[in-house]
Order: sequence, then structure tokens, then C-alpha cells
Amino acid sequence: MGMEHQMTDEPRPSDDLDDEDDAPRTPGVPPEQVIAEIVAGAPLDLAKLRALTEPNRETLTSLLRLWPTIEPARRREVLAAMQQLEEDEAALDFHRVALTALRDPDPATRMLAVRGLREQDRAEYMRLLASQLRDDPVPMVRVEIAKALGSYVIGLEFGLLADDDAETLTAALRDAVEDVEETDEVRGTALEALGAWSDESTAEMISDLYEVGSPQLRLAAIRAMGRNASEGWLDLLIYHFDDEDADMRAAAAEAAGQLLLDEAVEPLVMLATEDKDDDVQVAAIRALGEIGNEEVERILNRWLKERRDPHIQDAIREALAEVQVITAEMMDGRSRGPQFEDEDDLL
Repeated sequence: MGMEHQMTDEPRPSDDLDDEDDAPRTPGVPPEQVIAEIVAGAPLDLAKLRALTEPNRETLTSLLRLWPTIEPARRREVLAAMQQLEEDEAALDFHRVALTALRDPDPATRMLAVRGLREQDRAEYMRLLASQLRDDPVPMVRVEIAKALGSYVIGLEFGLLADDDAETLTAALRDAVEDVEETDEVRGTALEALGAWSDESTAEMISDLYEVGSPQLRLAAIRAMGRNASEGWLDLLIYHFDDEDADMRAAAAEAAGQLLLDEAVEPLVMLATEDKDDDVQVAAIRALGEIGNEEVERILNRWLKERRDPHIQDAIREALAEVQVITAEMMDGRSRGPQFEDEDDLL
């Protein structure tokens, strides 16, 4: 069946609304009015668009019925505006609207719909995305889906997925990586997503593609090493700090930061001060912010006084903010001390 006929196939936007027919909406602005204005092509009013946050079944049914009558450019405009609102206001939630567009005939609209589901953790959404990773005819949409599935891999690593769901997720990503007829961009993105799973087969896949993959797949393997968070990758990542390709040096720096190892600090400091490429320096500075120990904080504070390039200064400030978050979390944990359920725990 063609994509243009699948709007009413799964996912059904009402499937997750069994207990939420009375979901809150913006007072004073009927959702039906907002939908009518969207269909009519009126200028988007972001204040009114808030009326579609956490829509109930009736509102979603109405939107799903009218969605195909809206011009593709307008559909994209609506989804992009909703995602911007969600970034600005954490309390807003338009993911059910994104569900209505997941099988949209317009690829760019599907990409936006997938992005609208990135913060979700429901297993049924993961299964829908895993299925679409196999079926969607457009590579760039499959790239977005693989990125979205990466957050579920992190959940898998923390034991938040049932065994059947874990198999569905890893099989979908593994199949995408191993499909030699798939584009390198999709394969690489799937490998990066799968990298967060600390399974031996994942490490083997990363190593294999690093050894024999195309330049794009080798770059993805480097990024996957960071997500894999295994200390064993550090020496290889540091080796690539001298790579001829600036993108590879930047990716290796970012991955080294994700390993959170003090041993990476000195090589990253050298990369941040000696590399000729500004983007590589920025990647190294941000990686230092990820590690966030006391030595890093001292170095970043010194650089903030010494380095005058606005691009570099912005990166230093961002890294320092990350360090301060890490420090605050550590201090909070220390101030609270061990927590005991009752006096027996003290024995």
C-alpha cells in the first residue's frame, strides 16, 4: 500500500487516550477553532496553537479527518511551530498531533512527525517507529527514525524495556546497520543509536564497521564508541585526534568526552588549544565540559579570560555551565548522604 493511503493505518492517535478524554486545553480557545484556522491557512497564532496540547479523542479525530486537506507546506509549518513551543515550554505536549502525521504522504512532514516523538518512551511508539524504519521509502525519514530510536536504546540499557520490546528494537536497528543496500547515512545513524547498548554484539558491530566500513560508516562507528561508554575505546579515539579529517577529529573528541574519563582531559586540552580547526576546538571544549572534574573547571575558567574568539568563548561558557550542573548534582548527593528506610538499615 502506498504511503499516501496510510494516514488512517497505525498509528491511530486515539489509541493512547483511553483515560485522557478530558485532557487539559488552553482555556478560552476551542480546539475546533484552531483546527479550522489551520485548515483555512490563517496565520499561525502560537498562543492559540497551545489549545492543541494534550488533545482529547474528539479533537484528534477531527484533526485526523481534516489533515489530508491541508497543504503539505502548512502541515510542516504547524508541526515545526508545535515543536518550537515544546522547546520553549516544557509543559506543552503535542506528540499526539505528531502521531497523526507519522504516515503523512509528504516525507518532510513525516520527518517532523518523527522528531515530535523523540521525547516519548512508550513501547508502542517504539514498535511503530521500528516498523517504519523498515518500511519508509525515503532514506532521510529513516535517518530521523533511527535517531528517535536511539533514546529507546538508552532506556534498554537501563532495563526499561520488556524482553520482547528489546528484541524488536535491537533487531530493527541491527537490520538497518547490516543491510548493505541501505544508504550509509541510515546505516550509520542506526549504528550510533544502537551504540548505547552495552551488549557484546554491539561492540563487535562497531569494531567491524570501523575496520571495513566506508568513511561515513567509520565516522559513525567513532560516534557510536562514545555512546557505547566503554573505557576500551579511549586509546583509539585519542589516536584519531591527529586524523587528517577535521570531522573525524571532532567526532573522536565528542566521543572521548562521553566516556567521562579523567585520562581524556590532557589530550582534549591539547586538541582544544592546538587544533587549527575551530569546530574541532569547540568539540574538544564541549567534551571537557562533559567530563567536568575540578581540573577541567580550572582550565575552562582560565581559558575564559585568555581566549578572545567569540565562537570559542561561547563554547567555554557552555562547557562551564555543564560542569556546574555536574558539580551541583554531586554536592547535592553528598549533602543528603545515605538514605535509610528504617533503623534496621543502620545495623
